[in-house]
Amino acid sequence: MPRHRTSDSRRTSSSETSSSNFMLDSLRQGDRIQVFSAGTQINGTGTFIRVQDGFLTWIDSSGNINTTSLDAISISRAT
Repeated sequence: MPRHRTSDSRRTSSSETSSSNFMLDSLRQGDRIQVFSAGTQINGTGTFIRVQDGFLTWIDSSGNINTTSLDAISISRAT
């Protein structure tokens, strides 16, 4: 008889990933960040908005809203 999985406790609920208070390494909405791709900083210093479904949403130094895959970047808090 085949076994059927009825639930998976490893899944993250959508309320956890879409919360405006979601933190990534203690980053909070409004924090100043630097975003790097292949070791090169992109678009200057920006503002952290949120992380959802594997993507960072942030505002760059020109005021543009960006959605960037976390697979291809690193993020650090701007000092």
